[in-house]
Amino acid sequence: MFKEEYILDLLSGRLTQKGYASIVSSIATMVRRYQWQKSIVVSNNSNLNWSKDDYLELSQQFFEWIISNDKLKYIDKVPYDYLSYYFTQMLVSFVSNRIKEEQQENGISFQKCKDLVLTICKEDYVVTSHLGQDYILGNDASNDKWIANLDDVIRYMVHYPITEHTKQFKPIVKLAMEDILVSADGYVLIDSIADAVFNLLDQTSFSNIDTESEIGFVYQQDLKYDSEIKEILHGVSSVEARIYLEYIFQDGGQVSLSELSDRYNIPKSTIHNKIDEFKKKISTTYIPENENDGIAFLKNLANSLDELSK
Repeated sequence: MFKEEYILDLLSGRLTQKGYASIVSSIATMVRRYQWQKSIVVSNNSNLNWSKDDYLELSQQFFEWIISNDKLKYIDKVPYDYLSYYFTQMLVSFVSNRIKEEQQENGISFQKCKDLVLTICKEDYVVTSHLGQDYILGNDASNDKWIANLDDVIRYMVHYPITEHTKQFKPIVKLAMEDILVSADGYVLIDSIADAVFNLLDQTSFSNIDTESEIGFVYQQDLKYDSEIKEILHGVSSVEARIYLEYIFQDGGQVSLSELSDRYNIPKSTIHNKIDEFKKKISTTYIPENENDGIAFLKNLANSLDELSK
């Protein structure tokens, strides 16, 4: 994703306009790939669509966050081949923090809830027009009745808690919609579904966030990598473990593929393919929660490779 050479230029203060454009382009690509909401950008611009200026602003805020939070403190411990991976995790961590901050301040707005309802209707249901308005029918519905008001339907339905720890709103909105449609048993006006779902979302926790319990939640998480590391190292020989250690996790200057080829009497192309496959296996097997988790994971992986190489 991010080019290592430009990351090094950024860290050394020698980032060129070309390098800056490349980093901004990588950030924009991630925004589009993961469909991040523009609310992660601290801005007064109410337009929900991303623009070039929004990508530039997000990049600048990301750089400021890195510096103000001392996120580069341990970057010299990261192998060169993992700089891009590490930098990507820093961006993900930054965006996660912004989403969390927004949720702690606002929870889910009615407009956001309505947008999710409309998206789910298009993805999972057949929209039917009746008297100029759009309705959807639940999968198990048996009555051909047209329901425009859901107040009585949801009066005794369970509420769905939304807290500062809620990371995804869509699954909750989808579950509430499914329960409403089953209870309604008929064609339901889409606009009324948005109102009903929003009324079923319990967001009382945002009026009284317990900071101590939130901190406790963070520190009670037990980060273990055993199963992932076992999956990554499955079928890796002791010789391969030494090669990966020397090429990926070396402390000094990077050893060349030619040197490894001579040292282990293995064709250079074979070593190159093995290293590429190993790196792909790492990136697809474990996605760190943030950059510190990523460093801890790589350290554990390196220690396991060291044990295997003996």
